[in-house]
Amino acid sequence: MTHSGHLNRLYIHKDYQGQGQGIATALVDKLEDEAEKLNLFKIDTDASITAKQFFEHRDYNTICSKTVKRESVKLTNFKMIKK
Repeated sequence: MTHSGHLNRLYIHKDYQGQGQGIATALVDKLEDEAEKLNLFKIDTDASITAKQFFEHRDYNTICSKTVKRESVKLTNFKMIKK
């Protein structure tokens, strides 16, 4: 996470996603705790379609969707924020 509260590039290997192990939850819990200690009043992220529901369950709100191009592939992601 950046000093301004931008959560960037949180990836969990596909073999460990949705397994109930809580890997992403533990990582984001720690990052959110650190953000609070630093008096950051908001955290934002650009969530993939796959990650969107995870962040919604953590009270992040979708601000907008956007399409980004990585090499020749177009991907949709969502600007999300938690206050």
